[in-house]
Amino acid sequence: MAAGQWYLSVCGVNHTSTTVEQRAPLQLSRDDIAEAHSRFSRLTGVKESTIVATCNRIEFYAVIDRPYDIFEHVAAFYAESRDLDISGLREQFYIRKNKHAVDHLFRVSAGIDSMILGENQILGQIKEAYSSACRVKAAGKIIHRLFHQGFRVGKLVRTDTEMGRGACSVSSASMEFLQPKIERLKNPAVLFIGVSKMISLAAESLHQLEKVHFTFANRTLEKARQLAVKYGADAYPLSELPALLARADVVITCTGATEPIVSSKQLQLLAREMPEKRLIIIDMAVPRDFELEKRSLANIELYDLEDIGQYVRERQKLREQAIPRAEEIIERKLSEFMYWFDHVRHEPLYNGLAELFEEIRRRELSSLEGKLEPELQEKLDTATRRMVDKLLQVKIRTSSNPE
Repeated sequence: MAAGQWYLSVCGVNHTSTTVEQRAPLQLSRDDIAEAHSRFSRLTGVKESTIVATCNRIEFYAVIDRPYDIFEHVAAFYAESRDLDISGLREQFYIRKNKHAVDHLFRVSAGIDSMILGENQILGQIKEAYSSACRVKAAGKIIHRLFHQGFRVGKLVRTDTEMGRGACSVSSASMEFLQPKIERLKNPAVLFIGVSKMISLAAESLHQLEKVHFTFANRTLEKARQLAVKYGADAYPLSELPALLARADVVITCTGATEPIVSSKQLQLLAREMPEKRLIIIDMAVPRDFELEKRSLANIELYDLEDIGQYVRERQKLREQAIPRAEEIIERKLSEFMYWFDHVRHEPLYNGLAELFEEIRRRELSSLEGKLEPELQEKLDTATRRMVDKLLQVKIRTSSNPE
């Protein structure tokens, strides 16, 4: 690839550019991500890539040929893998290039770009995304360096500032939001649906409360049993949900289902048959596990990630004070990365000099072919190869900065 004919970019959506409903069809689960990395990395013009997919963001990081539009690559990915046309969402997708793409990842890693300021769960999710890309060989020299530097930024911001203090994940904030509601209940029965990391964190948080009875439900019963054993609770398959909902006071759900697992009709029936029943639902899934429209039933309270986001925004003053110090760390690490990046983009790995020098070498030697003794021809071939290798070690410096 000729020098300057490629760039590092990120194209994605998050909680500020889209609603939960808009992100739902774009969502990539843990089961999807390996295949997604493989598919996206095979698209024409994509040299390296990593996809970060969480409840609140889906982002495609890539080293890409300049003639190609990264949004078109993302659109092609969804058309091929989901038979989904996302052209109508183009305005919701943000695109950052080179320095701005690096800055974006560092801000995400630091928790500054998260729905919950200082969120610590995102760093582990970024590491999982990078590891998945590495396993299918989608990541390369640029992505390796970018993400490892992002990990360092995230760690530094959390250890050297107040950014990591308090409720710093969607799960912990959800439980902080829910706890006063639970404490008003007498011996509440809490039903957990799914066995995701967020469910595990929620159960660990609520386990500290007294006289709370847990029940776990999951599509795979054995996984539900594993969590149930830890808390001395009961486990059931999802087929038992109607009966479980009738017995529950609080429901916390976060599955990877692509469609609602509980319909509005089911909840309306429950409300009619048990008019005195009060049910609190915290739905942390994207797309939502419960189809019910919020505030449509008087005796059923439904909260989702947007409600949690609103709750968190009211309680982030301490972490907001840490932003200037966090941005100092980001700026320092951004300068370090861009110094390296500014030079590596002109190295033989990407600038095409290896192929160009080899073509010149062969062309010049071809005029001597058959005119020299075989032994001398071989020595000349070896000598010119060594000369080319040494020339390729010279870094070509440029005074211009990448955009």
